[in-house]
Amino acid sequence: GLLSGGEKNRVALALLFTRKVDCLILDEPTNDLDIQTINILEEKLLNFPGALIFVSHDRYFIDKIANKLLIFKGNGVVEESFQEYSEYLLIEKNINELYEIEKEIKTQKPKEENTKTEKKQTKLSYKDQRDLERLPEVIEELEAKIEEINACLYDPTCYEKKGLANVADELKKVEEEYEKVSERYLEVLEMEEALSLK
Repeated sequence: GLLSGGEKNRVALALLFTRKVDCLILDEPTNDLDIQTINILEEKLLNFPGALIFVSHDRYFIDKIANKLLIFKGNGVVEESFQEYSEYLLIEKNINELYEIEKEIKTQKPKEENTKTEKKQTKLSYKDQRDLERLPEVIEELEAKIEEINACLYDPTCYEKKGLANVADELKKVEEEYEKVSERYLEVLEMEEALSLK
């Protein structure tokens, strides 16, 4: 009978690991595989002594196997990272949210002067209130990440594996994000305090 997609993949992988090779190139290796087969594949790849290059959208598989990421951002842009993929996605999410906040602030039209008595603002806008509640958690995550990267800089086995320049670049990127998020949080705190005094 004809083999299913998963069965074909299992046969191909079984044949692959019977050969002695120095480099493996895999395209979506976990597609159509059951959990048991994925676990076996992960074990084989972790013990593989050669170079491994693979394309995957499986976050858990990437976290477990990859020690270097090449993220294709589009328009010919490729970003290199030595973080776990989950950590990379979290930082990217925070950065994108920060950009959206900055964009909203820049596009807000200045209030036109009005000779009529305007109603005084008595509470934070929805966006400001959301940032007030959300940003402490973001700041805490970034502080933990900065602490983790600094620890790597003091550990030769860590920074030699990732590359000292890459670790330093990663630290700079996270610290810049931390500074922007902290400034925004202080801004909404001051707004809340000012409103409470009215």
